[in-house]
Amino acid sequence: MLPHLTLPPDVHFRSLAFTDEATRGWMQILTDEEINRRAGMGNEQRRRSFTAGRIALRSLLAELLDLHPSRVPLVVEPSGRLSSPGSGLFLSLAHSGDLAVAAACERNVGVDLELIRPKPAALLDYILADDERAHVHGLALPPERSLFLCWTVKEAVLKANGTGLRKSPRRVRVNLDLTTGHALVHDPEDKAWDVMFALSETHALSLAVDPEAVTGDASAP
Repeated sequence: MLPHLTLPPDVHFRSLAFTDEATRGWMQILTDEEINRRAGMGNEQRRRSFTAGRIALRSLLAELLDLHPSRVPLVVEPSGRLSSPGSGLFLSLAHSGDLAVAAACERNVGVDLELIRPKPAALLDYILADDERAHVHGLALPPERSLFLCWTVKEAVLKANGTGLRKSPRRVRVNLDLTTGHALVHDPEDKAWDVMFALSETHALSLAVDPEAVTGDASAP
């Protein structure tokens, strides 16, 4: 079950679960390049995740740009990030299992989604900086849920700043407020980001936005 996330009014958001009904007609939505990329994936789960993610993003942008989903311009930048040239929007996409989420905003944005599953307890300290361990371990959460919450918060910020996991999550420092579902987070360059997060029984979901207004074309590299 997807967690409910409270978002700023300028963030456009779409979620999609891969089902036969939800993804019916996907061949008329994906481009030839996306269909070929999908066919080259090694297993069915990857194909399902990719399909759900692209349909979620294309359907979201289709409404915002008043285009058929297949006509939405999408480009994979050298960094691996998706952009929609000329739209003035920053984009982010995440999927876990059969669930996918997509976000678009005139401010820089990053989203991450993870299925909560058993992991070694030591992984939590592995992704935490020394000066944030006391804060995170003091949260009223089991370590496994703290792990996936912190991971999605940090990953959302790294996606938003364009580096992804080329930068260590330990270089992203979090301050989490479980009551409000909000975090103030500093990235490896010490830039501050606003992050909204939520947990369900099965998933962790986080979305980072640049607190500063952005001017210019968000699709530019």
